[in-house]
Amino acid sequence: MISLDVYDEGPYTCSIQTKQQSKTSQVYLIVQVPANIYRVSEDITVNEGSNVTLSCLANGRPDPSITWRLLNPSGEETLEVGEYLEIYGIMRTQAGRYECKASNDVATPDVKYVNVVVNYPPFIKLAKSSETQMGRLGVLQCDATAVPKPEFEWYRDDKRLSNMQGITIQIVGTRTLLLVANVTEDDYGNYTCVATNRLGRHNASVFLYSERPGMVYWSHCESKHDQLIPLSVPNFVGS
Repeated sequence: MISLDVYDEGPYTCSIQTKQQSKTSQVYLIVQVPANIYRVSEDITVNEGSNVTLSCLANGRPDPSITWRLLNPSGEETLEVGEYLEIYGIMRTQAGRYECKASNDVATPDVKYVNVVVNYPPFIKLAKSSETQMGRLGVLQCDATAVPKPEFEWYRDDKRLSNMQGITIQIVGTRTLLLVANVTEDDYGNYTCVATNRLGRHNASVFLYSERPGMVYWSHCESKHDQLIPLSVPNFVGS
């Protein structure tokens, strides 16, 4: 046989006939087929906390085993063995590229991938105040993490700030900077950065201050659940 398929499987008889005798031998032909993934989930985007089911269907002879892994920069994590991967209450740390591998030791395993994006509301992970002498450039910073990418706003005394004389707002990816040029006494005080996306918002307070006797203030971070974070400002001046 030059080319085999599964329909060729079955018993075969080999017979030898001579003048003196005949001899017959029977064999059973088993046709093996490499594992083949014929259906896999499409890439998906879900909100954090959702339940997710990924499917990976394969055939082959013998029946292939299916293994799921999450591929991430810190390494590969084997998650499940079977056609379906169930993730209950998915978290942002479970976002990434999922690998489905079907193998039956006949040939190289068949591999397919599913990308899972997990949306979550903003969280300001860094709020940086600035000790700046008068006449110098003051730089306030907020770094946030969020999916989709957050938008930023800056406020002082409930008034939204914009690019104007002496004030420059920079946004690069998930970081925003508030630049105060030629700082004066009136510029010292509390500023609020706000990170937002369609899932929520998160606020953080930072201070622009100068050299004065040490004081301790509280930096207020506000989201769905407010929290107070102690911020030591050794030489604060301002309102």
